[in-house]
Amino acid sequence: MIMSCLFLVGAVSCLFKGQSLSQLEHHSDSYLDQHCHLDEAFIITGIFLYVISLGSSSFVEEEQYTWHFLTSTLYLIFLIKTVQSMLKESNSTLIHRAEGESFDRNNFSYATSYKLSPVKRDGYKLCTVIIVLVAGRAIRAWHQGGVNWVHFPDISKFLAEADSSIVKSLQIISVLAVVALYLVSLMLLKARSKYVIGVWLSHISCGLLVLLHIWESQINTSQPVDHSMTSIAQLFYVITSVSIIGTALASPWIFPIYSTEAKPASSSGPNPERVMHSHDIYNSVFLTGMTYTVFWCLLQLLLQQPINAIPLLLVLLQAISSIVHFSLDKTLHKQWVQVVAMQFLGTAGHFGLGNTNSLASIDVAGAFIGISSYSMVLSGILMFIITYGSPLLLYLSMVVYISVKDSGDISTPQQLNWRYILDKMVTLPCLLPLLINSVALTSYTIVLLLMRNHLFVWSVFSPKYLYVCAATVCTYVGVFIIAMTAVYTCAVFSFRLRSYRDKSL
Repeated sequence: MIMSCLFLVGAVSCLFKGQSLSQLEHHSDSYLDQHCHLDEAFIITGIFLYVISLGSSSFVEEEQYTWHFLTSTLYLIFLIKTVQSMLKESNSTLIHRAEGESFDRNNFSYATSYKLSPVKRDGYKLCTVIIVLVAGRAIRAWHQGGVNWVHFPDISKFLAEADSSIVKSLQIISVLAVVALYLVSLMLLKARSKYVIGVWLSHISCGLLVLLHIWESQINTSQPVDHSMTSIAQLFYVITSVSIIGTALASPWIFPIYSTEAKPASSSGPNPERVMHSHDIYNSVFLTGMTYTVFWCLLQLLLQQPINAIPLLLVLLQAISSIVHFSLDKTLHKQWVQVVAMQFLGTAGHFGLGNTNSLASIDVAGAFIGISSYSMVLSGILMFIITYGSPLLLYLSMVVYISVKDSGDISTPQQLNWRYILDKMVTLPCLLPLLINSVALTSYTIVLLLMRNHLFVWSVFSPKYLYVCAATVCTYVGVFIIAMTAVYTCAVFSFRLRSYRDKSL
């Protein structure tokens, strides 16, 4: 365990050294002039302090406050850096106008591709960070959790005492918002193939099934077992599984390779071919990632407690806002900072959904939705899905992140190879979660060995160790999905490109 942790630390260190040399060669002076790295120092310090806090039983019991503090403070730093960059850009724009020069926006390919003016781009950057902070504060107020403050009033206790129609209305709003978000994402993708429309229709049908399940649970509250609700959930599982697997497998095949298949003769230079070809790869990954994310949200809305519908929607809103913020300006935060920030969101959302380090907070009732007969394996899988819904949601949204983050980074002939594309896609989004999880697992294993004679070893430290082990499984599952999606997409595009070249000879 210690050796694997040290190996990951060495691998990430070597990766950072290589990226530093690459930035010195390829980035402009404006990028290198950014001496303020408050967000990087805060992340390293925060993780170090979190590891130290694992040795305290009080900090373990109230861990949700640690992650809410780390997440909110990090995004507050993002807000400060965003305001500073806006002021710096406004000053540089005035200088360029005074000198009669045009403003250089080469570092903002995402904004340029969508024809965003600098004012709108800055406004979007500012609004997305504010949305994350406001949503995080609402999630923080939803569940008190822990031990010392669990008796304090919160939103979940108010909804538990309120009329059930209010809770059902919030569930319906959450389902409709997720369905609408997927529609908007497909409209931005500008893909009008029959397969994409079919995936959207399957998503609508799954949303209707969730709404029907909510309606049936509202009517049949007196019956302990309702076979119609079980059938609805089972049908939802089937449609969701087919849609996700079908989209992941077929997405790289439905996007044309414009650089070679659409106009092989008319392309006079290498630049149009290169941009169009990379654009289609990232479009495919974007479609797959959005399908992962929104279907996962519908699954969570089906399984989670009704009072967790709005917090789940807020976690999704935080993930999407973070992705938009990071894609609008690729020089404001380093990529490893962005990946760690999204992982912080997932962990804070885990506690925001009412989970604690006590085994008593596990939602057992939702683990039997859609199961007609008792099955320990299926119930255990559903229990794991419910408990780690937020971290897995952020891992799935990481697929969307890698599709919009690197969509404009391929600009030199040396970068036109699949090894480089895969390196840009999966290296940091896969290595950093593994590293952070390995540090937490190794350090807490040492803490548990040191605390084996502690008074609270069975009530505090041992349940926490079970959660750490389950979080390790969650991390491996999330990293595996990210890596396999990128590898499969690049493999299919490579095969199609090679097949076309063989036919053209």
